[in-house]
Amino acid sequence: MTGAPLFALLALVSTQYDGSSTVEEVPSEEEVSAPAREGGPVSAARLDEPAPPGSTHPGGAGFGFSGQLEAGGLSLPSGPRDGGQDFFARIHPSLGLTHGETFVLRLGANLRLRMVDEAPTREDDYSGGLRREDWDELSDFGQVVRMLRIGQEGRPVFLRVEPFSEETLGRGYLVGRYSNTLTPDYHPAGGSLTLVKGAVRAELLASDVLAARIFAGEALLDLGRMANDDAKHFDRYLLRLSAAHDAGRAGGRTPDLTLASVGGDIALYKGERLRAWALLGGGARFTQAHTPAFGGLLGVAFEGQMASGTQLSVTVQGRKQGGRFRFGMFGPDYELGRFSGVGLSETPIAEEVLPSGFAGYAEVSVAKGNPNELLLLGSVAAQYFGFGRTDADVSAGFELPGGKTRALARVVLTGLGDRPRYSAGVELRQRILNHFYAWGSGGTVHFPQPDGTLVRGVTAGAGVGVDFQR
Repeated sequence: MTGAPLFALLALVSTQYDGSSTVEEVPSEEEVSAPAREGGPVSAARLDEPAPPGSTHPGGAGFGFSGQLEAGGLSLPSGPRDGGQDFFARIHPSLGLTHGETFVLRLGANLRLRMVDEAPTREDDYSGGLRREDWDELSDFGQVVRMLRIGQEGRPVFLRVEPFSEETLGRGYLVGRYSNTLTPDYHPAGGSLTLVKGAVRAELLASDVLAARIFAGEALLDLGRMANDDAKHFDRYLLRLSAAHDAGRAGGRTPDLTLASVGGDIALYKGERLRAWALLGGGARFTQAHTPAFGGLLGVAFEGQMASGTQLSVTVQGRKQGGRFRFGMFGPDYELGRFSGVGLSETPIAEEVLPSGFAGYAEVSVAKGNPNELLLLGSVAAQYFGFGRTDADVSAGFELPGGKTRALARVVLTGLGDRPRYSAGVELRQRILNHFYAWGSGGTVHFPQPDGTLVRGVTAGAGVGVDFQR
């Protein structure tokens, strides 16, 4: 996790423009006019970067403006192996502009000024002690765009540019729960473009809009909609075609990685409050130096809303994989795994060869409440490999009525039973007055070294903020 407050630590999938958390009904068959939205009903609930925290946009079709200034102290390791623990003054100004429900732009800058410099001494900071590692490559300037959204999920065109905290492409066969904010020296803005036309939904994804990093895409075809105009056949037989490539040219140089998959979703039950799917898919890894590696999966998924309003999504899969390919390689820990697949000084994930065999994967997400009452969100994903290794990702959060109190936490565990690595982060925000709040954060950080290994440390920070919204 980064040393800055973890604004979007828990993100189940999509959100409304104002950053508030919502609970949404599953659309009925008569309301459906495009291929099914990803992630099921739980995907509508999210604790997102506040704009500003605890506030709500007045709505309407006109322009809205917001401003925010955070200040505080931050403890962060110096970075090199055997380095000390430095102390920074953290200043984060931001400005936002919205128009109706289809446009939001939020610009900001996370400025960390080194106040206490433990060995090794950093003499290359910018004037005033501005931490050079935060601004020393083109990708770092992506952090200025805190959020850009044009359109809305479900409309013909939807564009997002923002940091990725838990990004999933389709069912997550290639890119699942991915975060591009794990390393404190690399600050990219990710981008996603979704296009919907009739029976086709296409999504293009870039983990770094300013550099040659992960590029991925998926085409989702609604076969029932293509073959028949009767709405009862819509969203019942879905075909997924996906591909992803990491050029490894930013945030440190790492081996490239190319994956592809094909999958199908078959509706077993489709009601107004519950949907059940059978899942099947295959995937492959392509490299110049090795023959292609393949894998396959079978599974079921349930997405629904209980009578109490609680939204629940459950996925269970059996996977055949191994060698140089496995499903979800671009996962929550990938920005660390690209340097060391497990542990801190092991083979990069692109060169890692796992024993061929079977694995079991399960994911559960739940959302309860709404902005006018206690909101609880949680998500757990775990994969167990037949040779004894387990990877897990757990995120949870709550928000009190009115958004005055908000807490977020996430733990990513990689290689349990092998050479384990963990990444953890937590954030708390408390509104004190109408335009004044306090924040605190802490967690682990990992610094890639010139030799490709990782150095782990801890970070903690606290401070206050002021905001307005018109």
